[in-house]
Formats: sequence, C-alpha cells, structure tokens
Amino acid sequence: MRLKIKWKVFLLALAVCLLAACSAGGEKESEVTTLIYANLTEGGVDRGAVSRFNESHQDVQIEVRDYFDDGDSSGRSGKERLLTEIGAGKIPDIIDLGRGSSYYISVLPYESLVHKGILEDLWPYIENDPELGREGVLEAPLKAAEVDGGLYTIFSKVGINTLVGAESVVGDRTSWTLEDFWETFASMPEGSTPMALYTDAETVFFELIRMNVNNYVNWETGKCFFNEGEFKAFLEFSGSFPREHKILTDEESIEAGEEIARARAEGRQMVDTYVLMEPLGIQHLDALYGLGGKAALVGYPVEDGAPGSSFYIYDNRKLCMSSTCQDKEAAWEFLRETLLPKYEDAEAMYWALTDTEKHGWVGIPVNRADYDLLRRVCMNWKPFRDDPRHEYHKATEDEVRRFDDFVNSIGRIELMDDNIFNIIEDVSPAYFAGDKTLDETAALIQNRVGLYVNEQR
Repeated sequence: MRLKIKWKVFLLALAVCLLAACSAGGEKESEVTTLIYANLTEGGVDRGAVSRFNESHQDVQIEVRDYFDDGDSSGRSGKERLLTEIGAGKIPDIIDLGRGSSYYISVLPYESLVHKGILEDLWPYIENDPELGREGVLEAPLKAAEVDGGLYTIFSKVGINTLVGAESVVGDRTSWTLEDFWETFASMPEGSTPMALYTDAETVFFELIRMNVNNYVNWETGKCFFNEGEFKAFLEFSGSFPREHKILTDEESIEAGEEIARARAEGRQMVDTYVLMEPLGIQHLDALYGLGGKAALVGYPVEDGAPGSSFYIYDNRKLCMSSTCQDKEAAWEFLRETLLPKYEDAEAMYWALTDTEKHGWVGIPVNRADYDLLRRVCMNWKPFRDDPRHEYHKATEDEVRRFDDFVNSIGRIELMDDNIFNIIEDVSPAYFAGDKTLDETAALIQNRVGLYVNEQR
C-alpha cells in the first residue's frame, strides 16, 4: 500500500515537473524580440513596411523611436540624445542616418559610426541574399557609399549632380581640374560667363565640397586636411565668383532666366548645373547645351582625375544595421525591402515616371531590375516628359549607353556630416565677405572640425 502511494506521489511530482517544463518552454517560445529602429527624419519611416513586418512575425517586432524633435527638457536635440544613448551602449538595432536641410546632408556622422564599429557591413547580406546578390543591385552608388571596402548604409534610389556644357567647348570628358576650368573659359567669346548668371561664390563652394568633404577627414586617426591642398584651392576658386548672393524680385528672376537661356543658346555660358535622373536627360542636355552637337557631363572641377560628378541619395531613408543588432537575420529581412524591385512591369514604371505628383520622382533605382526597366521604358514607350524647349523622342541606344557609362563612372556620393556642414557654413562667409583671409578661414575650419572629429572618436 505504501509503495502504491509513493508511486502516486512520484507520478504526480513528475507530472507537475513536466507541466512546468512545458510551461517554461511555452513561455520561451512566446518571447518576442523587439528591434529598435532609430529614426531621425520626419516622414522618413515607411510605416506601412514596419506594420507589414510586424504582422508577419510573431517572434520579432520592430519598434520605431523618433529622434527628429527639437529637443528634450535638457535642451538636447534628438540627434544629441541618440548619440548619447549610443555612447552609453544603448545602440538601436536599425538606424536611419537621417536627412538634414538637404539630400546631401546626413544627420548622423556616418563614417564616425563606422570607425567606432557601431554599424554592420551589409555587403555580405546582399551577396548571400537569394533575390539580390551583387548582380541584383546597381553597384556604382553602393560602392561610392563604402568606407574602407565595407557598405554600412543602403538606400533605394539616387540622382546625379553634375556640370554640363557643350562638348565642342569643354571637351569630351567627365573630369577636369580647376586650371582646366579657367583655361577653357579663357577661350570663350568676350562677355561670356563661366556658369549661369548670378551664380555666387558660396553656391559654387558648397557644390564643390559637398561631394568631397569626406576626403578632408580621417576618422581613424582624427586628422583633418582643411588648411592645405584641394580644400583651400576650392575656397579660392569659389571666391572668383561674385561674392554677393543677389536676391532677385519675381520680375528680375524672369529677366535673368531669359538672359541665361539666350547665353546658353548663343554659346556664351560655359557650363550649368544639372541633376540627371533618367536616360531621357541625355537628349535633353544635347538639345539645350550641345550647340548643335553633343553635351558633355564634365562635372565640377576636381584635382584627383576622377569624374567630378556625384550621386546624391534621392530618398528619405539611409538605413543601417547596428553591429550589436539582437537579430541580424530579421533586421536584414526588413532592410532588404529597400533594395527589392518597386515596379511590377513597364506599365507601372511608365505611370510612375509620368505622374510625379502622385508617385514622386522615380530617380535612378538601385535595384538592378528596376534600373533595367527604366532603360527599357525610355527606349520603347512614348516619352513621359514635356518641355517647351525640347521635343522628346524615345531614347536611342547611343543615349542609353552614354547614360549607363556615366552612371557607372561615378565614384563619389554626397553623405556630408551635418555638424561639419554647419561649421563650414558658419565660417566660410567671412572669407567671401573679405573679413578673413584664405589662410585664416581654412585654419579656423581646420581647428573647429578637428575638435569635433576628435570628440566623436
């Protein structure tokens, strides 16, 4: 009898243990990992994509935390608050670098975060992705965003900033030096302008440095190069343009536009700024700037011999994965949507290109399938652009080839650190106003940026 009771007690205890184990196992299975998504751009998060991810995952959820507000009770901005948290080891799983006052400004210090080991290299994820791989993306803009061979941010579309002029004037090239620029201008008729009427010194200066500023900072060593070489040359070159930024009335703007158009048509304006976002832009440039021949996408003058044009990220999102991410596989499953095709077929692409008010500018897709679709639509469908100055035709094979060659030649991207931009923007006007010398201005920028860079290391 006692033996039976002992067995009953044993079996009851065993059942309790098994139930407890099952309960513990059930709790473990039901645990949810929360990936923190740090957002620095108002309207920058694709909330629909976040909702779709969360609805399709039981064990992983994405929580968006916004840091784009004006500050907290201590006066710190959202950016400062986020960087403080990162410095304290509270690193988000997914990070948006943020967009500053323009597309080319990154709110967070991209290269600093890379060199601190905070961001994950995303090339291995792309290469191992069954729907992507390197052949599934447009490599040129992604390679331009590399730091020491690693890719730490991804984005869905880009545009290209460049200078364009007649090939018969500036030559058949995509790069020239500061000396080449002035030598070419010296050969032009009397009364010509190097760039559009009223282009001022500060405008030229920031166009030049925004695609080159990362060359003047070594985040690994903390050394800066603003008081020597190319940067000073750019500052001096820009000072050759009108120092005063002229604000035009509506009537003056109309008159200036008409004069610029005449100067361009008569070959009295050497180059003009242009944003290229599709193959049809090639024929547009030939018609407006070619002087009866072809236009040359010569770019801004630079000293390193590389093309003087640059990608800019035409998207509100520059997404990164942290190296400490709790679930990198799940985070990549979310991030990869940025690089997947956005258009089902040529018709969908065509209507997106046609109705920019509804769809926004398509830009140059980073997804290879979408890029190829853009090319095919430009070659095979009725032109989707209207311009009273030019009657568009379907893009020719030569125009598409020129577009491809140009896109693939570019190795610069505009990812300018917001703080460095603010320092340069604060100091440089004194030079253009004549209040500081070239050496004084460069030395002051060198000192202030150097202090900032070393604070961030």
